[in-house]
Amino acid sequence: MKQWVEFVRRSVSRFSVFDFGMLKLCLISIGVLIGVYLHQTLDGFMWLFWLLFVSSWLYIVVRTFTVQEK
Repeated sequence: MKQWVEFVRRSVSRFSVFDFGMLKLCLISIGVLIGVYLHQTLDGFMWLFWLLFVSSWLYIVVRTFTVQEK
């Protein structure tokens, strides 16, 4: 467990402002998706929120798990 925490800490220390922006976009879009499932007002835009969530999530996963030693 300690090794995993250290790995994530090293990965996050390499994040730029853009990376944190993508993380925020990922979290906001999953929150909107949850809200859409609870209320059908934005039902027509659900594909957009799924696209935003999946693309930002994939970006964060790639940035986190591709360790580039300096």
